[in-house]
Amino acid sequence: MFSVLFLNENKLQIISVTPTTTFVTFNSEGHIVAVPLNHKINSHMKKLILILIHLTIAYLLKAQPPQQPIVLGRVDTIYSNILKEKRPLWVYTPGYDTNYFSKPEFPVLYVLDADDHFMSLVTMIKELSATAGNTVLPQMIIVGILNTPGNRTRDLTPTSSAMDKSSGGGENFAAFMEKELIPYIDKTNPTAPYRTIIGHSLGGLTVINLLSKHTQVFNAYVAIDPSMFYDNDNLLKQATIILKQKNFGGKKLFLGFANTMNAGMDTIQVKKDTAEISHHIRSIMKLADDLSVNKTNNLQWAKKYYPDDDHNSVSFNAEYDALRFIFKNNRFPRNQPYNQYFDKQYNAVQLKQMITAHYKMMSAEMGYTVRPPEPEMNSIGYAFLQQKDYEKAAMFFQVNIDNYPKNFNVYDSMGDCFLARGDKANAEKYFKKALSIKYTKEIMDKLDKVQAEQ
Repeated sequence: MFSVLFLNENKLQIISVTPTTTFVTFNSEGHIVAVPLNHKINSHMKKLILILIHLTIAYLLKAQPPQQPIVLGRVDTIYSNILKEKRPLWVYTPGYDTNYFSKPEFPVLYVLDADDHFMSLVTMIKELSATAGNTVLPQMIIVGILNTPGNRTRDLTPTSSAMDKSSGGGENFAAFMEKELIPYIDKTNPTAPYRTIIGHSLGGLTVINLLSKHTQVFNAYVAIDPSMFYDNDNLLKQATIILKQKNFGGKKLFLGFANTMNAGMDTIQVKKDTAEISHHIRSIMKLADDLSVNKTNNLQWAKKYYPDDDHNSVSFNAEYDALRFIFKNNRFPRNQPYNQYFDKQYNAVQLKQMITAHYKMMSAEMGYTVRPPEPEMNSIGYAFLQQKDYEKAAMFFQVNIDNYPKNFNVYDSMGDCFLARGDKANAEKYFKKALSIKYTKEIMDKLDKVQAEQ
């Protein structure tokens, strides 16, 4: 008896072969195929079988596609002069093509405790901003801020507590984010001037501290089950006063909190409870009450209680609801039962009015000029061009010319539209304009052909 090694469904396995065994070989997919041998295996046959097995394994190993990692982002670091240490970062940037399109700008989402929340947020946002035409959320850069060993409490607590001597570094951490981290991210990434921050637990406490005392740093704040009880409700007491006095115009807050009460207690009973175990949720509910009574501070805010989640499980659902709240007007066009741009009840003029109105509204809400995505307008224009709906095709190409006048491709696309309509004079005009910005052989060849045919 001797043993042989074989590859079956991408796994190496061992079988034993006796002189009278029924032997096995493989089909083209690497699956076992039985081959009966009616005579005993002699030494020459053994050698032949082993050679065939080795050749088969080598072929199958060579045929396996190379294993590629699934990339969710990149690792980065920044040295903080304020904190006197290197800070590790995880950064996700949406893909974009600058060979044909202008460099885009993306809102930025900053995430505390990144090792717990970064990957789920990247997946969620990719799904809701790009997959299958989704525009529920805008595409975003995501910056995960990891903690340095032993310093989470130091960084995420705004005041010093006698119970933890390492606490109270929250103001330095806020200065690090405002003066070092955000400028670094803006310098090294295609950022738009709209920033959101998400924090859970002590991270949520940090979010409320930033909203209260460093309001200008972020546009939207997400506090998930924040530890408002910390340091004998110190920040909660400060926030109660600040919410009455400060103007939060243009700012948004989402407050999500979990069910951390004893079994059998509800949100009405817990407000009257004095047990230490309910201090956490009572402090959050007090914050929610303070937010509710201050109706003239112009803060746009929402809260949600998650009765089926505890402190550790609440984050994912709350993050989803928070982003839906913050970007509730982002979805455009309607995508069900089909893309609104292709709804035949709208003509080119009406579509142009819809596009203009939506992005004007989003620009006012976001505080900067939000433009229709250039690749999307271009691809839809070509879709209508293929359908020979030249009026709508030209409208979408013109949207890009209006919004991205320095990019060569917007003029090349319009040239293609005129060429398809048989208007060679205008096609020549737009091809020349494209070439004046950037030379490409493809456009030059089209121009030569148009000129030769006139």
